[in-house]
Amino acid sequence: MSKKDTNTNILSAAALMGASLLLGSAHAQESPDTAAQAATAKTPMKRAVLEEVVVTARRREENLQTAPVAVSALSGDAMRQRGIANTSELTKSVPSLEISQGRATQIYIRGVGQRSGFARVDPTVGVYLDDLFIPRSDSQLLDTVDIENVQVLRGPQGTLFGKNTTGGAMVLTLAKPGDTQEGYVDVTLGSLGAQTVRAAWTQPITDDFSMRFAVNNRRRDGFTEDVVSGQKGGSVDRLSALIQTNWHASDSVSVDTLLFLSDRDDTLEHNNCRINNDKALFLEGLYLMWPGDTRPDQPTAYRENCESNSAERLGELNSNTGAHPNLNWDQQQAMIGATVNWFYSPDHQIKGVFGARKAEKGPLVTSDQDGGPGNWSESHNDGDSEQKSLSAELQFSGGFFEDRLRYTGGLFYMLEENFEPFTLVSGLGGLDSQTIAELGAGQEPTQPPATGGVPFVGAVTGNPIQQNEFDLTNNTLAAYVQTSFDITPALELTLGLRWTSETRESNLVLTQADTTAIENRMRAAGLVGACLGPALPGVCQSTLPWALDPVGRVAALFTDEDGNGIDDFPMNDTPFLDQSKEKTFSKVTPMASLSYTIPDLGDGFFSSVTLYTTYSDGFKSGFFEPRVQDGLQQVEPEEVQNLEFGYKIEALQRSLRINGAIYAMEFTDQQLIQVQTDSAGNLAVVFDNAGNSEIHGTELEVQWMPSANMLVNFSASYNDYEFTEFSDRDLLQASLGNTVVVDRTDEPFPVSPEETYSIGIQYTWDTSIGSFTPRIDASYKSEIYLGLDRGSFEAYERDKSLAGDDAKTLVDLRFSWANSDYTTTVAAFVKNATDERYLPGAASVGSSLGTFFSFYGEPRTYGLEFRYEY
Repeated sequence: MSKKDTNTNILSAAALMGASLLLGSAHAQESPDTAAQAATAKTPMKRAVLEEVVVTARRREENLQTAPVAVSALSGDAMRQRGIANTSELTKSVPSLEISQGRATQIYIRGVGQRSGFARVDPTVGVYLDDLFIPRSDSQLLDTVDIENVQVLRGPQGTLFGKNTTGGAMVLTLAKPGDTQEGYVDVTLGSLGAQTVRAAWTQPITDDFSMRFAVNNRRRDGFTEDVVSGQKGGSVDRLSALIQTNWHASDSVSVDTLLFLSDRDDTLEHNNCRINNDKALFLEGLYLMWPGDTRPDQPTAYRENCESNSAERLGELNSNTGAHPNLNWDQQQAMIGATVNWFYSPDHQIKGVFGARKAEKGPLVTSDQDGGPGNWSESHNDGDSEQKSLSAELQFSGGFFEDRLRYTGGLFYMLEENFEPFTLVSGLGGLDSQTIAELGAGQEPTQPPATGGVPFVGAVTGNPIQQNEFDLTNNTLAAYVQTSFDITPALELTLGLRWTSETRESNLVLTQADTTAIENRMRAAGLVGACLGPALPGVCQSTLPWALDPVGRVAALFTDEDGNGIDDFPMNDTPFLDQSKEKTFSKVTPMASLSYTIPDLGDGFFSSVTLYTTYSDGFKSGFFEPRVQDGLQQVEPEEVQNLEFGYKIEALQRSLRINGAIYAMEFTDQQLIQVQTDSAGNLAVVFDNAGNSEIHGTELEVQWMPSANMLVNFSASYNDYEFTEFSDRDLLQASLGNTVVVDRTDEPFPVSPEETYSIGIQYTWDTSIGSFTPRIDASYKSEIYLGLDRGSFEAYERDKSLAGDDAKTLVDLRFSWANSDYTTTVAAFVKNATDERYLPGAASVGSSLGTFFSFYGEPRTYGLEFRYEY
């Protein structure tokens, strides 16, 4: 038996034994803290009893402990007590959830996620705000503006939630307008100049109509610094506003509306760089020469460009990313929604959910592959991106036979229109005549002599500028139904089915740099003679020897004059490619669940027990991926099948909850980001179907109130990821015109830790001057692999820091005071108290680029929070 199998079995057994040995305590939706009794809620408690938690994981309200779904739930109060200001911080509390915010938002559940923020690529974790689906990943991580609760559903949710939920779903519910005038003001001041103001208030207008207003303004200085420009990275400047209305049109009809507006003007963290493969194509693999290189036998400029931006040289949180790093995330978003509920009989309901969303996002670097100040290998969203969507959902729900048979069904439609400009930068380089001759003969390059032969300079790595413009139209239509039948009062059978049809229409316009104009400019400067013509356009024989840096001389003719982070090259007037493709992807996704519940076992050791087993299927549509000069290539849909056994236990007179799951998942046609070449030899980071994989894992959540004043939370997960089918092409051989298949099934899943643990402990002292509550939260994640290609894995095997992030433990501290009626609270907090260094965003491209570019997460921060409720 392998070590991983042993670990899986041990943790699975521990999870099951935890139920009987009373380890820990499970998740909650009220205060996890859950309103978790009013040790931290609004009314102090005398008995140590966990309150009932209501979830909507099956599109209807039900007790968390009887819902046969692996779901974690936190209330708005719970998130505030843990210092969670953005949904990205849920990763510190929820098992099997991995979230990072870098150049793109990445949400993974049980190892299933998406590593790109491109509009053409759907996320694998669906995010819903009051039943409204948020389709694009760059808008999914919301600041917690007036959130009533968050539910994280783990595993495929393909029946009721459907679209893009192969990993799971995150469901955010807003605090609603009521019939009482009430609200709050929350002000936070902290290190790095942090200032946050949150406020909300409800205003009844009539007996049947009320409104609620909320604002969230969050600002903070950056914590990384560019040593040349002095620019601060990691700064936050966000403003969001929310307006809701609630109208009771009649005894049976209610109408809820919302308008959400947000403006984000952050500066992203500066990255650092490390060389992790000396034999990469851009180093000694092809003996490429870059600006500053003078010896073809020992090219060093590319390495120096990377290492001039290394943490080892500059120190932690410092960088050297060039004069115009293009790190400003400027995005505006508007979303409107309306929900109509009609109880046309006491037992049956029709709900209509209608939404529209528009977002605009400014230019932004998406990847700095060369890792240093040079603009040698990068990708940018070089213009304004636009996203528009319209959605409509009609839900039917109710029950028959005194509610023994319950049903939820409906129809869903969404129209998306996205425009996304994307530029791939390759820069100019050089090759020795010996290397060109060897490549032309299909031979692996050997080391040139020190003085070299004839220098050739120009577009040796492909066309230096590839400007792509995408117009994307997605039409989604789905129908679904799920029914639950009580075979006996304790035994429930649930069956569900969803049909989804997605039509993808993609239009790609590719415009390239004018290689003839590049040749003419180099020739006019007297730097080149004859050019190699159609075989290698833009590559010419240098008039200078290698000793005089001919690559640097020609690169100086094409500098970034307009300051957009991209060197200015003459562009062709007509597109190289103008292509459209359309395809409809359809799938039926079933689910089945059998659960057994004993809701009330009296005053003995166990209070209630639910056991369940579930099969569920998830589907994510295919799409068209641009492969540089080869144009749009189809990526097939991916599918996840999940078989799960779960248990939910309350014990010790409902002061203890233990919830867990053991599961096996089969991943088919997994969509993974890889480094490939087009038919012209241009390198590109693209999506493709990796093959198949399996995931076996277990999760445990525990919540325990040893006394009415003390609360303990604990969670753990272990996931064993294994590729069963994953092949790729050897890039060096591909550059020689050969096809050599590389088996990659021994590689780890990217971005996904195998083990996670978290624990939170708080205790409340009630005194005559108010209640004092100290709290500590600690979360642990095992090492994470961050590579994209085979060369990265080989570097990771040599030294995990060359293509991954070490295991990390983050500790948060909080000490709060509340007055006797809990209307006024003051809290002091420290986040990342041990000042741990970790990498929330990084990628290694070892085979071609030989670089590992990464940036650090937030250092230790601290502050004070003041809150008044009325």
